[in-house]
Amino acid sequence: MDREERDLINENITQLVEDVIPIDMLPYLPCLTKSDKEKIKCEETNHGSMRAAQELIDRLVRRRNSFREFITALCETGCRHLAVQLCPLQFHEENEQGDVIRDARDDRNQEIIITDFRNQIALDDVNHA
Repeated sequence: MDREERDLINENITQLVEDVIPIDMLPYLPCLTKSDKEKIKCEETNHGSMRAAQELIDRLVRRRNSFREFITALCETGCRHLAVQLCPLQFHEENEQGDVIRDARDDRNQEIIITDFRNQIALDDVNHA
């Protein structure tokens, strides 16, 4: 992980440690060794989720190119808000409606269309004749 990425994590460490569920993230972090994962699981069992989250982050910052995997893991485990906080440009809204966003899981930054519910036709309005 480069210095800028470590700085971003350090700036957000409190919220990361509070919100992340480390055990859920492990399958999305191939950059971590088996030993790393075992240590994180041990911390979770013996000392709780917050200590395990700190252990996870401590180990991630030592790995090359782990930041992108970390962002993906955040998105996959219900912590997308943290991914957006760490990488706001990668998740920027393309328009004021928020219909198109960038997804960190796609290396090509493929656009994902999110339906704007205000433009949907209610089922009651459909003529079933």
